[in-house]
Amino acid sequence: MQKVKIGYRWLLCLCLLCASQTQAQTTYPAPSSMSVEDAYQLGDLLVDQYKIKQGQPYLKYAADKGNAKAALAYSRSLSTNVMVLGPQEHEYAVKAAKLGNEDAMLTLSLNKNIFGDREEFRIELLKISKEKAEQSNADAMRKLSLLYLDTSDELDWLRKSAEYGNAKAQYELGRTYEVGEGWFFIPGNREKEVKRLYKASAEQGNFRGMEGYASILFKEGNKKEAFDIWTKMANTGDAFSTIYLAGQYLHTIPEISYPEKDEVLGAAYSKIYLDSMGTDKEHDLYDIYKEQYLEAMSHLSDAQKKQVNDFAKEFLSKHTVRVLR
Repeated sequence: MQKVKIGYRWLLCLCLLCASQTQAQTTYPAPSSMSVEDAYQLGDLLVDQYKIKQGQPYLKYAADKGNAKAALAYSRSLSTNVMVLGPQEHEYAVKAAKLGNEDAMLTLSLNKNIFGDREEFRIELLKISKEKAEQSNADAMRKLSLLYLDTSDELDWLRKSAEYGNAKAQYELGRTYEVGEGWFFIPGNREKEVKRLYKASAEQGNFRGMEGYASILFKEGNKKEAFDIWTKMANTGDAFSTIYLAGQYLHTIPEISYPEKDEVLGAAYSKIYLDSMGTDKEHDLYDIYKEQYLEAMSHLSDAQKKQVNDFAKEFLSKHTVRVLR
């Protein structure tokens, strides 16, 4: 009997792996057969699904046709070192910046730009951002905080941006306080302010704010409320949240006590992630998630496996899973 069980397990794994490989062999139209905007959208999606090599030709095509967002996305897809821009990464960031993309200007204004034009872009973006900040533009205030990194003005501009409602700034300021920056004279005020900022960011739909706020709620014992936030994020199509739910339902960490273990839902969310995401990034983690999925599926009846497949199919008919920021 033991030999039969082992043989069945390996047969199941083989079938699931074949299905996964079939999913990965999706073919897409040639970039030149698409509109510039459609090529950008497809390339951006594929890169966000860690199918970077498949997505890059679409981004490059759109970038070379003058799409600024595609140029910046292509530049970012080429990154191999977060500390330094590579030559082609710099080339396409410059292309995006010259097309007016301020996020590209910001990238080129930071110390990782070693190509000699950093100050040129920094001066230009400082001028633009100060003019916009005077008109109460919170995003411009956040950019100024980044342009003044490691100076006394950095935190001041970040606070202003958060006060004016920028969700990214609210999360970043909360995180800054959480790691010990800033002065709080009354005990407990730091924690209260971190929670307030994360909550404000979360209420605007910022995913990092939602993660931070959910983590605080979970630590405080509000596990259902925290889990509801993670579920909301997954149901928006966020890849990280999807695989997080899978791990929680499968109890992949022994300390998990909420929610109750549910291998059908755990396997279903795992399948959603595995069917959506590629392996050009986080390859080792993908393999771990696949092993956990196969392990869970090996415990299920045929009826339960059908539930897994039906749940994943229904989910993917309504949501596109990718890394959301």
